[in-house]
Amino acid sequence: MKVCWALLLGLCALPAQAAEAFVLDGGHTRVAFDVRRLGVPWIEARFRQLAGSFVVDREGAGSRIEVTVRTDSLEGLVPFWDRRLRSAGWLDTQRYPEMTYRSSQVLFDPAGGAVAEGELTLHGVTRPVRLEVRQLDCAGATLERACAFVAEARLKRSDFGLPHGFWMAGDAVEISISGTALRPQDLAAAGGQ
Repeated sequence: MKVCWALLLGLCALPAQAAEAFVLDGGHTRVAFDVRRLGVPWIEARFRQLAGSFVVDREGAGSRIEVTVRTDSLEGLVPFWDRRLRSAGWLDTQRYPEMTYRSSQVLFDPAGGAVAEGELTLHGVTRPVRLEVRQLDCAGATLERACAFVAEARLKRSDFGLPHGFWMAGDAVEISISGTALRPQDLAAAGGQ
């Protein structure tokens, strides 16, 4: 993917310092969402294609997260819903083939997690979204041992101009992200993504 290689080259150019750069392993990273109706799961799906990077700088203000997701890579349990969610009436994946998240600030907590404040662009609309990182284990990450992470976010479909209402389930969407990342030099040694 062009996006992945551009991220990789940009991260390799970072100066050596306390901050550590990582590139998402798209084959081992999962971005999923859950929409509920009256507390019961209504639609659950994930996106198969994504690229991104993050920088961990626990001592300074250099931490950041950037992720791009291909919206047409949506995959759920029911093909009918996959087609409907990709359609012009919902995500409109032909008109909006990507969604992106870029952090503006990342704050770490002593328990090993973090909170990222940033902006999500989805369906042609950009809104602030908070990403809560519950797990971030990057100590000793190498080609054999990747950096592992688990994060969550919540958003409202109405904020992004997406259909919502009683007959279409609730407005709230729960997003879960989990996966692995490698240092750019380790990813390059492995032959890229």
